[in-house]
Amino acid sequence: MATTNLKAFPYSEDFNCPKCHTPITLYDPEGSEFCVCTSCTSFLRFIASETAVVQKQAPRPTEKPVLKLGSVGLFRGYQFKVIAFVEKKEQGNPYAWREYILYNYEKGYANFAEYDGHWNFVAGKDFFPELDELKDKGWNFINYQENEYTLFNKYTAVTTALVGEFDWDILFEKPKTSEFIAPPQILYKEHVPNYSRAQFYLGRYAEPEEIADAFKIDVNTFPERVGIGANQPSAAAKRWFAINKFFPVIIILLAAIGFAASYISPKVPLLETTHVMERDTTKADEFKPFITPSFELTKQSALDFKINADVDNNWAEATVVLVNEKDNQSWEVTESIEYYHGYEDGESWSEGSQQTDVLLSAIPAGKYHLNVYPAAGAPPAPVTVPATTSFSADSAVVANTGGSTASYAAGPALHISATANPIIWKNFFVSLLLLCIYPAFAWYRMRAYEKKRWMNSDYSPYEDDE
Repeated sequence: MATTNLKAFPYSEDFNCPKCHTPITLYDPEGSEFCVCTSCTSFLRFIASETAVVQKQAPRPTEKPVLKLGSVGLFRGYQFKVIAFVEKKEQGNPYAWREYILYNYEKGYANFAEYDGHWNFVAGKDFFPELDELKDKGWNFINYQENEYTLFNKYTAVTTALVGEFDWDILFEKPKTSEFIAPPQILYKEHVPNYSRAQFYLGRYAEPEEIADAFKIDVNTFPERVGIGANQPSAAAKRWFAINKFFPVIIILLAAIGFAASYISPKVPLLETTHVMERDTTKADEFKPFITPSFELTKQSALDFKINADVDNNWAEATVVLVNEKDNQSWEVTESIEYYHGYEDGESWSEGSQQTDVLLSAIPAGKYHLNVYPAAGAPPAPVTVPATTSFSADSAVVANTGGSTASYAAGPALHISATANPIIWKNFFVSLLLLCIYPAFAWYRMRAYEKKRWMNSDYSPYEDDE
């Protein structure tokens, strides 16, 4: 086992390789049980007599280590010395990565794992005691320290090359490994056959600049980063979660501003009038215009007009002109109202509405009235009735037809109301929509990033979206 609970690194010791007699340096001489000769790559084991015995021939690394054996660095509050370099791969797959074994004189071993230029600082229960409480239950997720880690990958790890010193037979073991991610962290569950209990290791994504600064080396010597790492932190996710945290507050604040404005400037009814559309007997299929009573607007405000027409399987239209009685400044709008209904194939149907709304903004204070120019659909066919029958002037036009009367129904009744300082919910929803644009964009970027990350996994939650 690694030598721990010290105040400083132990003194290194040199000995000669029993096969090629090349000097080999041990940086933790008491804690190391195996080592590899840097010259002949013999895998050596120290027996009880402290004599090095050749166990087997170790494969030589195919890549030059970025961190040299024996180099020392201060990383995340711990002094580490690099004591070994290992190349590994997935059994049956070409995916390969590299590990740098780190030794700390207080805690023991940790490592840097590098794959496609993505680095993780990985350590076990000596650095993270809570890991010892985790049990192997074949999960697809793990809850650890208030984070949920999701299964990302499963494989059997095989050592393909190595150099340096170790306290276990790394060439012998082939741990079955499961990776669980909660970026920027990753949990490794390793189970070595013939051992009853799985071991857990916690990794955290490390930027090359951070490692280079800790070990005082040139960051340009690090391998180029390819793709997205399994637990590489996402700037898009960071933005999304920051926005998601405050967005409900923004919505509540926006609504509060709207209600506060309605309290400070409450709605004020200005006009309420009903007029039956009267046909112009001098013009075919036209109605007489009419003028509403005057009303006073005490300060600049938005005006909300509600126009209701009691049309039934018909349509009506009104051109409404708001006129300032002092300077004749006017605002004109034209609105149509249609309402149809019926019964077809055993079902009733309807479409349209008998009401419409008109909103005018920033109308100056003053005295106003409305000029209304109505129109409506064709009247029903004339009905012949006795001449003695009487009709109100609002509901019919009476014509003498020589002993009988031809009755033409008047146009629909128009009901018009005007209100100052209306609550303009349209502004609220438009503002809300505009506020949603950036969060929606942030969510899309985050999701796109995560989908790209999970493309490297057989357990992607996004596979149904492909």
